[in-house]
Amino acid sequence: LISKKVIKIEEELVEKYKPRFASFVKLTDKANEDSFMEDLMPSLEKKSPKQLNLLMGFLRIQQDQGKGVILKSYLLKMMKSSPSVLQSLVKKEVFEVYEASVDRQLLIDSGEPQLPFVLSNYQQQAFLNVKTAFNEGKVTLLHGVTSSGKTEIYIHLLHEALQKGKQALYLVPEIALTTQVINRLRKHFGNELLIYHSRFNDSERVEVWNKVLEHQYKPDGNGQVIIGARSAVFLPFTNLELIVIDEEHDSSYKQSDPAPRYNARDCAVKLASMMKANVLLGSATPSLESYYNSLSKKYAMVTLDRRYGEMIMPEVMLVDVRDALKRKQMHSHFSTQLLSMMNLALSAGEQVILFQNRRGFAPVLECKNCSWVPHCINCDVSLTLHKQHGELRCHYCGYSISPPSSCNACGSSDLRMKGFGTEKVEEELQVLFPEHTIARLDHDTAKSKRSFHKLITDFENGDIDVLVGTQMVTKGLDFEKVSLVGILNADQFLNYPDFRAHERSFQLMEQVSGRSGRKHKTGKVIIQTYNPSNPILKFVIDHDFKGFYNHELVDRNKFDYPPYFRLIECTLKHKEEDEVERAAQSLARELTDVFGKRVLGPTHPNIGRIRNYYLRNVLIKLERKFSVEQVKQKLQKALDFFQKEPANKSVILHVDVDPQ
Repeated sequence: LISKKVIKIEEELVEKYKPRFASFVKLTDKANEDSFMEDLMPSLEKKSPKQLNLLMGFLRIQQDQGKGVILKSYLLKMMKSSPSVLQSLVKKEVFEVYEASVDRQLLIDSGEPQLPFVLSNYQQQAFLNVKTAFNEGKVTLLHGVTSSGKTEIYIHLLHEALQKGKQALYLVPEIALTTQVINRLRKHFGNELLIYHSRFNDSERVEVWNKVLEHQYKPDGNGQVIIGARSAVFLPFTNLELIVIDEEHDSSYKQSDPAPRYNARDCAVKLASMMKANVLLGSATPSLESYYNSLSKKYAMVTLDRRYGEMIMPEVMLVDVRDALKRKQMHSHFSTQLLSMMNLALSAGEQVILFQNRRGFAPVLECKNCSWVPHCINCDVSLTLHKQHGELRCHYCGYSISPPSSCNACGSSDLRMKGFGTEKVEEELQVLFPEHTIARLDHDTAKSKRSFHKLITDFENGDIDVLVGTQMVTKGLDFEKVSLVGILNADQFLNYPDFRAHERSFQLMEQVSGRSGRKHKTGKVIIQTYNPSNPILKFVIDHDFKGFYNHELVDRNKFDYPPYFRLIECTLKHKEEDEVERAAQSLARELTDVFGKRVLGPTHPNIGRIRNYYLRNVLIKLERKFSVEQVKQKLQKALDFFQKEPANKSVILHVDVDPQ
């Protein structure tokens, strides 16, 4: 019908963004005349003290802020006045109230930006070394132990970019981390700080996008500091001077699903290259790839191996859970040693963080008679019990059911909970420490930006005594009163079937250990494990990153993994298992013709079915000597040939370069 011109297609762009308007108050032209004010003041003093108080308050705030206009709601709040009092002054032609569009991130009371703190001798030396590396045009890795003051070095560098009228991007891995960092940066950069992440609504993000874009039309204007999670790397920068990537090792920088599958750290390095900007990667536990790049002189490396204020690194102790069970020294999931040290810390008015990298109440509900376990109908995973919501839930597709009262296989009513998550830990602690405040930080309790902010602020203010959390509690947070950290089940991530398991385990344990003893006294860390002889734990006890790095590189080199090789993972999906297996075999043959023995698979992933799609993986391991462009062309040719086959049309194919 279109080709016969019977119908035609029209496209229209719909603007969803609507600016936010607010009421502002300013003095009228008449009120700016001295004679008017001289006549008005005595009258207000005798007849309207409330109006006089509001007027005087307006003048004080105006002088403090150095602005001629004040937000109406802010003025009334600060002076504890009412709209009727303001309206009376409007009628007397003292004030004029008008509407204007405002930034949704407007920082009304940010005050005058503070200058950065004075750096310690060690920080100053590291700062100068970073500047030297920047002058040489190198990406720089700042390897600083936990609580060494890396953030202050970042602030000095951001401040320099701002003074030049340039843009600077500060990337953080998690929205949870931005809450604390934002509060810190606001003190230094005020309204020149922009925040961008996925928890903001579309209108908030549009405003930030426009402000970043408008910077190119203000060459003589102020600089900008943008702080955000991984998506902030795609903002329309035009005058970028610096990119800081905090906790650069974090896997949250990698987006694996949905497309585009990118690593914000690598994108930032490419963006900086295009815009001739400097890049600083910061971490206490760098990724093996970044550390390898720095040792091979591709990156520059600056080391900061002392904690700020000469604080000693936390003391790490292992508890053998197997031995503790034999000696009857385990109280549910807590060893006698951990409970004893928690009592000491809490009685001294200090705070405790407990790390358990699994949310929910219990990972598995199992029949004692026949071992039946409730599974998700859409995915090949068991359902996790969430007691607070009274449901069994799948963490992959969101499917949920009420907990069964009896076994679906044998009818037995003896259903037992196996394993434990953060929800169960929180409940048990409330019984063990009824006089103390226990809180939980995971994706169930911190679904919105407000709940993130409230939890962290309450813990910072000392309103929470014990914080139980998943990976969120490991990510660069700084709490003054935390003296004890407990890792409840180290084996859970040490034994995960993935070549990065040991690297992630070391990073997680070292990072969460670093939350302890950051200000006044040496912190303590207790790691509960069934296998205390694991060599990775020895490196954590000694805070020995170099030893871990050298140990891990041996296996990476032996089995052709990064940083020596690059990986390309092809994932195939189909609702029929036979179809996805056939297609995977076909793809593996096509790729083997091109890349030879470097192709592995097809293999079943750890979870073989998600959202009713069966999965298969084909992995390509490539030496780093190969040209990226040539590999891309050859891979694209093989994939095009595979997808042109009619039988493969219904198969979904995802390609992930450098999978995490």
